[in-house]
Amino acid sequence: MCFGSCRVTCDNCKPKFVYCPECGRKNMLVFKACKQCGTLLTEEMKEHAIEEWEAGARARAERKERL
Repeated sequence: MCFGSCRVTCDNCKPKFVYCPECGRKNMLVFKACKQCGTLLTEEMKEHAIEEWEAGARARAERKERL
């Protein structure tokens, strides 16, 4: 698991993060508030981040199948 040294582009870690709507900082899903500006990270935001990643993962898998 690359959790400790992950990059924003890491597909293994993307579903574990949500971006703050105020400052744009990447935060782990377990955080209740942004570690940079303190904005609350709602469950809806977290669910949306996971859904976005899953949609992207499906699209990537479909592209791979076509190749």
